[in-house]
Amino acid sequence: MAQPAMQQGSLLAENLVNLQNNKPLKAFEYKDKGSMATIGRNKAVVDLPKFHFHGVFAWFVWMFIHLISLIGFKNKAVVFLNWVYNYIRFDREARLIIRPYKKKMQQSFTTDEV
Repeated sequence: MAQPAMQQGSLLAENLVNLQNNKPLKAFEYKDKGSMATIGRNKAVVDLPKFHFHGVFAWFVWMFIHLISLIGFKNKAVVFLNWVYNYIRFDREARLIIRPYKKKMQQSFTTDEV
């Protein structure tokens, strides 16, 4: 859902400038650029307006698009190296944040016990 959010953010910025300059506001019109999803190791699907493909090539396209979308060379390098490390080690990173659950003990005292 990043694509609609990016398009809405750009339009919002433009509309704020238009509002400040007393110009008419523009309505949001979504431009579908397609969608991509990785569905496993060496597998992905790419659904663009004119092209549809899957498999290893789609997986490389998915990785490339995600890397070029990141800001800064350091971020791109770190993400790429993490991907290479996880690919070689067959490491599946946990996508859950798990904290130990501690039940709070409530003690009730009566005036006789204190």
